[in-house]
Amino acid sequence: MSLLKFIPSTSTLSDNLIIYSTGSIPIITKELNLKQTLLGGQSFRWIEQNSNEFIGVLGTYIVRLQHQNNNLRYTFFINNDNLIKLSNDNDRRVETALILHNYFQLKIKLCELFDKWCKSDMRFEKGQIPIGIRVLAQEPLENLISFICSSNNNVQRISKMIKVFCDEYGKKIGTLNGITYHQFPTLDELDIPDLEKRLRELNFGYRARYIQEAVKFLKYTAGGTLFFDRLKTLSVKEARNQLSKMMGVGRKVADCVLLMSLGKQDVVPVDTHIHSIAMTHYGHYNENVKKQQLTTANYNDISSFFEQFWQPLSGWAQAAAFSNELRLSSTPRNSVKSSVLSLKRSISSQDILTEKLFKTIDENNQCQSIKITMKRDKLRQKNLLTIEPNKEILTRPKRNIKPIDRF
Repeated sequence: MSLLKFIPSTSTLSDNLIIYSTGSIPIITKELNLKQTLLGGQSFRWIEQNSNEFIGVLGTYIVRLQHQNNNLRYTFFINNDNLIKLSNDNDRRVETALILHNYFQLKIKLCELFDKWCKSDMRFEKGQIPIGIRVLAQEPLENLISFICSSNNNVQRISKMIKVFCDEYGKKIGTLNGITYHQFPTLDELDIPDLEKRLRELNFGYRARYIQEAVKFLKYTAGGTLFFDRLKTLSVKEARNQLSKMMGVGRKVADCVLLMSLGKQDVVPVDTHIHSIAMTHYGHYNENVKKQQLTTANYNDISSFFEQFWQPLSGWAQAAAFSNELRLSSTPRNSVKSSVLSLKRSISSQDILTEKLFKTIDENNQCQSIKITMKRDKLRQKNLLTIEPNKEILTRPKRNIKPIDRF
């Protein structure tokens, strides 16, 4: 029986939507953590509609994915009007499986990479950064505009903006489970008068002009989307310089496009999350600066550090660290853990042994002294942090007694 069929009328799908292909790809969870890969701040078009069921758009298809019993199970839906030619079931299954192989870059063996990262970074070795998070190979125009929208923004709001953007300008695919999906608009569909004005009406703010200028640059200066194909042949530095010619494309946006669309696997984009990781865990902290901020100078330092430290394919290690930090930042932490995190940031990076004694209130409402020791491991060239509870446990200070140290 052919897989290409109309959805039964009893379903919640639009009449013009048909199943194009279904199948599965064998892959273990250590090679693919589906949730953290799809919802980890790389792509902004995936939703978890039901537990362990993710729906998104790839090109002209609505795609449903589930990871069960070490198999990536998939269903591709297509608008019947977009169906150009009919093919047999096997050809469609091969075509759609290849789309997913390329999208998740399954030729790269993540377990082998993880073993190498464990030898250089104790946080991987101790499982503090989880395995299974892959870099998605995304369509360049969509990736570029998505990360232009990411400026001073969060994942939830970026996702809403991209959906509004596609609903406004992209071609409709169909409705699945009550949600209507559109293709990402093409360059020609975006080359329209008053694009900036309309995007401002849709609450894109200053990003509206950046998107309009990017469209103009690609269409009339760079020669269309073939511009991205040419960048793949250039060095990282040369490709980054070309991308940076567009208004609103700074170092981070350019690096995201290089890593996720142009195959530059060792590029490490740096945002506030990676900046925080660098300060907290890898000694990129200057005790003479009261408030650490991400600047052009320390962006270069942090990116270069991780590009060397997380070899090989350091951009993939960054994706794992970033996705995990994004997940942890939305998880409440108890007061003691938060205090320890703050204390870690208060110690400068240095080669010699350093010890400091602090006091904090533990979860049992007792005053507890803790000793923090930091040194630089000569073999692995990174900071090691040891936190030891002091043997002396005091009751919480009573009234009119000098308060404990603040930090």
